[in-house]
Amino acid sequence: MASKSGDSWMKESNEATKLADDISGMITEKTGMSGSGSESQRHFSAVRRKITFLGTRLDSLESLLSKLLSKQSIHEISLEILEITKELNRRKDITFKFANKDEPNGNHFEHAKFC
Repeated sequence: MASKSGDSWMKESNEATKLADDISGMITEKTGMSGSGSESQRHFSAVRRKITFLGTRLDSLESLLSKLLSKQSIHEISLEILEITKELNRRKDITFKFANKDEPNGNHFEHAKFC
């Protein structure tokens, strides 16, 4: 059972990593775009939605990790899982910094869930 939980955690982790990469790409793409009209607003809305999805994924990862910890001793937990969690948090921080870099007050992202 623990192996199955670990597999689902890795699957969720891979999906979260892809989503974080996609968000970073969209933010990078926006910095290369010109204009501030409705196209820009649609772009920011899409980024906000994806950030919300990423927050949900991170919550799911945290929940799955808690279940794994309750089923296994701390010594049996793979260091790779811990490293992936650190990497996801690092990417989330980078994404947040990119988002706030484009908009000085961060107004476009104030409703997004980051925790």
